[in-house]
Amino acid sequence: MKLSIQFAVTFLTILLIMIGHPQAAQAADFDHSKFDQILKTYVDHQGRVDYNGIAGDEAFHEYIASLENAKADSLSRDGQLAFWINAYNAVTIDKVIKWKPKKSVRETFVPGVWTGTKFFTSRQHTVAGQRLSQDDIEHEILRKRFKDPRIHFAVICASSGCPPLPQVAYTAENVQSRLEEETRMYLHSDRGLQIDYVENTMMLSKLFDWFAGDFESKSGSVINYIKPYLDEKAMAFLDRMPKKSYITYNWALNAKEPLK
Repeated sequence: MKLSIQFAVTFLTILLIMIGHPQAAQAADFDHSKFDQILKTYVDHQGRVDYNGIAGDEAFHEYIASLENAKADSLSRDGQLAFWINAYNAVTIDKVIKWKPKKSVRETFVPGVWTGTKFFTSRQHTVAGQRLSQDDIEHEILRKRFKDPRIHFAVICASSGCPPLPQVAYTAENVQSRLEEETRMYLHSDRGLQIDYVENTMMLSKLFDWFAGDFESKSGSVINYIKPYLDEKAMAFLDRMPKKSYITYNWALNAKEPLK
């Protein structure tokens, strides 16, 4: 009888904690520690990637395998956001390793001609129980479910025009601050924003052209969206009513060295 009473008290205590703190009922954050270590080890401060090194690291292959049966829907909203960003980036890295592009993930058989390929659309990976491509993850999950334009500065397409691949994995705890930081850093780089004072032109990354609707839905216009991230000099330049154009996107592979 004494044991039964103790069990009942313990059960009621746990139940009250879960009622008072709904997040306690949710599954713990997915373990991204192996991917975090991979990024710290094989990505430099410019975002260039040592794909050859990653290919030989068993921890990366274990992380890719861990994505297959992950229960992503049981995570918190921030946990899901972090999971799918990491999944996109890990799948992209794995495809580069397997496809071994020489100069670009969009290269064709014609030297110097880069165009649409199946690199982003082929469903070669199972993530959270679904056979998915990077386009599926980006457009059908991240953009539709979260409606946060900052994801465009977090999903890295293995190209030099993309924001640099960070040296840290996203987690439920850091995803909001990391997204804010990646957006800010991209808009303070020549990849994201260039100003021509002579021609009175503000040149933006093609990301702001391709996904203009996402930024407009959030802030009314692309310019309104980027304003909070600009420094005083760039903000003052906006008073000149500059022309807007787009930077030619650099599809060159973001690799430290040719793939073996």
